Amino acid sequence: MKKEILTLAAALAFALPFTAGAADFIHLDEASFDTMWQQGKTIKKHGSLENPMHYGVEMRHGTIGSNQVVLVTPYTAGLYISSTETLRLLDVPHDFRDRLLQNQDILFIAPAYVPVHHLISWSTETKGSGRAEHLALVKEGKMIFPRYTMDPVVDELMPHSHFVRYFGFTRKEILDVPYEVRYVNGEGDLISFKVDEKDLETLIREEKNFKA
Repeated sequence: MKKEILTLAAALAFALPFTAGAADFIHLDEASFDTMWQQGKTIKKHGSLENPMHYGVEMRHGTIGSNQVVLVTPYTAGLYISSTETLRLLDVPHDFRDRLLQNQDILFIAPAYVPVHHLISWSTETKGSGRAEHLALVKEGKMIFPRYTMDPVVDELMPHSHFVRYFGFTRKEILDVPYEVRYVNGEGDLISFKVDEKDLETLIREEKNFKA
């Protein structure tokens, strides 16, 4: 059953014009969306256009290549889509801004498998598809499962290469550290890593400095 997602408070106009507070992720309103969208047009792309590091902030640190995990927020998704609109041949619909602004309470943990080129094997003897399955947050011994999917208009514009999958959690659940992220990758291996207060501060800071 789909849950209604409410629009949250508008951004504050301080030195960091998009932030809703030092301990939270960015909130956008119509004015700051337009500023973000124009900023995206100035960003030069490098490497693979659909590498996870272009559309989310690194959540699992030190993983260049396989088993990358990023946190995708409305801000990082919007900036990424703006910066790749022409390069990725996107047909951005007229209601994209409204869709993004109305769905800011859901953040997405996105595991992906980005093969290191010199390690690629074209053998068909693989254990799985590469796509992550069955992700959960583990907090105080209890599992919190993802209950949300990405808005279909936004999802259509986001990457689906590198076997990426988007697991939706409420902003409150992501902010309520500490917890452990666990998921089964496409090879059938259990991947886990912890997120504490220091990690959260880094995620929030890197989102505010995100360059898509």
